[in-house]
Amino acid sequence: MSEAQGAALTRVLSRSPIETEAIGGALAAVVTAGTAIGLSGPLGAGKTCFARGVAERLGVDPTTVTSPTFVYLVDYPGASTPLHHADLYRLADVPEASAEAAYESIGLLAAFAAGGIAVVEWWDRYRGPMPTSLVRVEFVIENVEHRRIEAHFVTRGGPSIARAFEAELAGLGLQLT
Repeated sequence: MSEAQGAALTRVLSRSPIETEAIGGALAAVVTAGTAIGLSGPLGAGKTCFARGVAERLGVDPTTVTSPTFVYLVDYPGASTPLHHADLYRLADVPEASAEAAYESIGLLAAFAAGGIAVVEWWDRYRGPMPTSLVRVEFVIENVEHRRIEAHFVTRGGPSIARAFEAELAGLGLQLT
């Protein structure tokens, strides 16, 4: 793959929920409308904190952002770029043959096509058509406070977006690993 089409990886250490939110905000600052941000990691790893940071950077009141586990998908009004927040935790047992219809029924495929930013918790459970622009974010619990956050830029211009993200993180004084 050429750099224009290539993937890139950025790793950063979060030492608190506040830093996790800041990392989400830093990513929101560098991705464009039409991007899906797929979040994966165990319960309590910081996926919703990260989504809260994305939302705040886009102008959404972060206190309104909660995990949409039981409603599957939430659209946030007031965002500078349309923001869609999905949670696939409860869709893990949907048969592969029915997955695309399930995502269509909750509005996720429409959210991908709408041109905003779609933050999807439990991305590792997603089995549908790939969005045009994707950043996969994996959370690894290092200990009670620390999380290693790995952003995989699987999109056109991935290396350039990764460098911009790293510059945002450096400006916040966050530690790349």
